[in-house]
Amino acid sequence: MNNEQDMKVHPFYGHTEQAYGLLPAAEASLRQLQLAFEQVNEDFLAIELKTMAARLQEIRQLLAEGPQG
Repeated sequence: MNNEQDMKVHPFYGHTEQAYGLLPAAEASLRQLQLAFEQVNEDFLAIELKTMAARLQEIRQLLAEGPQG
């Protein structure tokens, strides 16, 4: 797998390039929220945010790899 910063949107998904570029900042913000909720023992919310951040990473990878089917 490529370094996160080296990942580029696949040409098939070129129309999503702006959204694709926003994904790293969105992931970082979710991680910050996750940590904040963990610090105040809101485990359920922290787990939900961790799941959301992981899903954004999956979406980012799919956009980089191109169509799957």
